[in-house]
Amino acid sequence: MQKIPVTRDGKRGSEIIIIDSSEVIKIERIRDRSIVIHTKDQQYYLDLSFDNLEEWLFEDGFRFLDSANLVNMNHVGEYDSKKGIVYLDKEDRKYSKTASAARIHKEHIHNVMQIMETTDPNNTQQNQAEQDELFAKIISETNDEQFLRSYATIRAVNARKRAEQKIVHMAYHDSLTNLPNRLHFDERLKTCFEHAEQIGGMMAVIFFDLDRFKVINDTLGHHVGDQLLQLLAQKLQIYVKEKDIVARFGGDEFIILLSDITHIDEAAQFAKGIPELLKEPFIIENQELFVTASIGISLYPHDSTDVKTLLKNADIAMYRSKEKGGNSYHYYQPEMNKRSLHRLNLEIHLRKALERDEFRIFYQPIVDLSKGQIYGMESLIRWAHPEWGMISPAEFIPLAEETGLIIPIGNWVLKQSCLNNKKWQNMGHPPLCVSVNISAIQFHQPQFVQLVEKTLEETGLEPKLLCLEITENVAMTNIAYIMDTMQKLRALGVRISIDDFGTGYSSFSYLKRFRVHTLKIDQSFIRDVTVDEENAAIVTALIAMSRQLKIKSLAEGVETQEQLDFLINQGCDEIQGYVFSKPMPAHEFELMIKENKQLYQM
Repeated sequence: MQKIPVTRDGKRGSEIIIIDSSEVIKIERIRDRSIVIHTKDQQYYLDLSFDNLEEWLFEDGFRFLDSANLVNMNHVGEYDSKKGIVYLDKEDRKYSKTASAARIHKEHIHNVMQIMETTDPNNTQQNQAEQDELFAKIISETNDEQFLRSYATIRAVNARKRAEQKIVHMAYHDSLTNLPNRLHFDERLKTCFEHAEQIGGMMAVIFFDLDRFKVINDTLGHHVGDQLLQLLAQKLQIYVKEKDIVARFGGDEFIILLSDITHIDEAAQFAKGIPELLKEPFIIENQELFVTASIGISLYPHDSTDVKTLLKNADIAMYRSKEKGGNSYHYYQPEMNKRSLHRLNLEIHLRKALERDEFRIFYQPIVDLSKGQIYGMESLIRWAHPEWGMISPAEFIPLAEETGLIIPIGNWVLKQSCLNNKKWQNMGHPPLCVSVNISAIQFHQPQFVQLVEKTLEETGLEPKLLCLEITENVAMTNIAYIMDTMQKLRALGVRISIDDFGTGYSSFSYLKRFRVHTLKIDQSFIRDVTVDEENAAIVTALIAMSRQLKIKSLAEGVETQEQLDFLINQGCDEIQGYVFSKPMPAHEFELMIKENKQLYQM
């Protein structure tokens, strides 16, 4: 169930109210920028893009009926095909709210209504071949013409019963994965609740979703994401015991009920097995896809003695795992409620942060080790909230990626970085190369190459003074598309850097095919490079490989003189880190390049 932020009057600055999507009957676009939310008795105003609502609320039963009406099909009461009107909520037409369905073929509405009115789940299916054989036997033995004439009717009745049974199955199972759906899970959970109350038993609800699943959908396409969910569902059905149940809760979210457990540790032991299921790659369209999961656990009766709260607490615990970087599990703790509310508030404020000019760009110098001088800088976004102060990117960037806000935010960072770099060049400072992080979703947006070209034209920055940083894992998804896009960017004259190299599953052979300009060695290797022989060997190999491929090597997170000395001795080309400078606001960076700060004197 989605939480929808609304206001009573639609005016900027009005009090924001949170309502559940289940309360909503329809969402109506009145004008281009005016969207009205209808409940049974009230109406509110929504300040979100109407075009994005259908996908957001799809799992809650909402469907577009025409270009101005998004209707909760769970509240459909009647459909008048002659007038092309759907009546909502109340039986009395005079008082019922309505929505136009004129642009949808009437059979679509009839089919939906028929499915919703089907309530007989108890029909059993007999094999049709066996029925045909039995009928033929009766007819041949009795020569009963009346029975023969009735045969077509009997078959039709049996076909209807089988159709009804199929409809019941559809009502209780997810159409993509064939796992039980929310309705099935809720009914099973209520039954187990009653049993646990009677015997004083214990249960666990395990809620999990796949980390960065949206990236797979956006980079490889929804058809690949669907295949991944189907393969995962098959593994989950085998893993979950018959007495328990696993359901698809929507999107990439799954929920598992462990009934009749005897100790809370059983839930943890079970949760630990989910990452084991994901260790092996999923092979889809000749590509290896690796995924991880964020898992939350709530316990009955320890965490709650009612169904809704138990589910909510498992969801909250799951988001705690996601905030911690994913690929982990957490038990629910009462203090997580505050964190969950904070996350919701964070999303609401994040949607307004760009237009309210709350984002800032900090710059961290990149130093050329051959000269000891600043070669360029990396742009790093910060959120200066007027009430909460400076918010870490680690907190709001994952949220921006989940909500799709990373595209407008990332595009803003790209343009501002180019503007500032051109301004410093116009002030007479030596030309510097600015590096800008590009997310997977941003990189795969339509017309991305044209966006970069337009940004360079509007800001007047030379293409060679812009470096686009993409992470290793982004580079290894949809390789054909990535290589084509990189080739077009190189044709513009833009530089490309692979960030966080060595932390994923990439093949070294792809570096040559990508023809990037810089390989950025992840700070996790640099941190212990002087005390860990394995890390030292990895860093040494990466620098040597870069030199052979004629790619610049850049070490990030360099903090100590010992680390710096090691990198210089190994022939690393560039570094960035606290050993030279922390990230700083634009005006401080401008002062640094004006003073021509040096790492060392030649």
